[in-house]
Amino acid sequence: MNATTQKSFLKEYTRAVRDGAAALFVGAGISHAAGFVDWKQLMAEIADELDLSIDRETDLVSLAQYHVNRRGGRDRLHQLMIDEFLEHVGETENHRLIATLPVDTVWTTNYDDLLERAFEGAGKRVDVKRRAEDFAATRRRSDVTIFKMHGDRTAPADAVITREDYETYHEKRQIFSIALKGDLATRTFLFLGFSFADPNVLQILSRVRQLLDKNSRQHFCVLRPPDPGHDGYERKRFDLWLEDLRRYNIQPVLVDDYGDITKLLAELNRRSHLRDVFVSGSAADFEPLGEEVFYDLSRKLGEQMIGNGFNLISGFGLGVGSPVVVGALSRLPRNDDQRLQLWPFPQQVSADVDRATLWREYRERMIAGAGALVVLSGNKLVDRRPTPASGVREEVQIARSQGKPVVPVGISGYVARELWEEIADDPTKEFGEADVTGPLEVLGNSGAGVDAWVKAVIDILKQLDR
Repeated sequence: MNATTQKSFLKEYTRAVRDGAAALFVGAGISHAAGFVDWKQLMAEIADELDLSIDRETDLVSLAQYHVNRRGGRDRLHQLMIDEFLEHVGETENHRLIATLPVDTVWTTNYDDLLERAFEGAGKRVDVKRRAEDFAATRRRSDVTIFKMHGDRTAPADAVITREDYETYHEKRQIFSIALKGDLATRTFLFLGFSFADPNVLQILSRVRQLLDKNSRQHFCVLRPPDPGHDGYERKRFDLWLEDLRRYNIQPVLVDDYGDITKLLAELNRRSHLRDVFVSGSAADFEPLGEEVFYDLSRKLGEQMIGNGFNLISGFGLGVGSPVVVGALSRLPRNDDQRLQLWPFPQQVSADVDRATLWREYRERMIAGAGALVVLSGNKLVDRRPTPASGVREEVQIARSQGKPVVPVGISGYVARELWEEIADDPTKEFGEADVTGPLEVLGNSGAGVDAWVKAVIDILKQLDR
């Protein structure tokens, strides 16, 4: 079976993400997992009305056209879309993982709004192109553009459904074809939940191939082979299909089960964000280092993270956030919200909102955009006495639940020290195969000094980023 390995895919697509040259194409399979019916289910009633069997139909576009021909209009198709796609269905974990990827261009043939909601839930500004008219205006400071090339659930009359819709696509929605051609030529696409039986997309890919010949970019698609129970004919046909995809420079990435897409997206997320580091910590008490040394350590850590190409995410924790940010700003020529992301915690909470729940969700959103956590101290005052901070512990728990490694600056005490002692016993549990033994020892050595501690953190982050 001719396919690229998951390891090769992760390496190459991660590089495209970091270079700002990646895009996604999301198909119906992703929405189907959220609870929406697939096209075969949706068209079952239409087939019955035509006295046909949906189980024997493979060309659903023509089936829709037959229905319109027989009925003399699209009203039934419109009603089916309204009944199905205006239902409120929650996003899946795959939608949430897609929304936290640092990708600013997403194409889809889906009619639902799950992608938009997922990106908005991740705190991103979304510019949605549903119709040709939408290209004339651009939402300012948008983080991601979603191109809905087959229309949207809110306007079923304009949706691309029938054979005639495909035949007149170039006339009515040509601007989508032009934009997609440009993106396919300049970006590396990942196709998810998508069937390449879509005639419109295949036509566009063919045109791009003709225009660019051997100079087109490489793309990837995630596919599941036929079940082992299928006969040999299905397996042969699938292998031939994989070979055909290479004509479009599309490399298949095989998974045993479509549930494995979630694992693949989680790993892609982790790798894509490894240069995005969340500094967790709080310090109402500066022992055992003392205030002057602690501030110097925090400031130099922010400075060296930016200086070594890492991006800083800060929740502006007490006693930690300010010096870390000051250090980061000293290495930035301008205000750059890609290199330095600040998430000050909301303090004024209305009476009908549970603060603990709000802050938990806030932490989850912050950490979702990070690839690793660095922990400094982690204490607060309880009855005027310093005690390990529960908020920092919660951030560590969230990071680990998301598969993000935690780098504890043990010499800074409190939660950081607890973590250092736990991790030092067996670093592989936290860092896998990364060789961090030497710098981890430095982070527990109180006599090493500020410069050595900062270098040790940077060395560990570099090892994780390999």
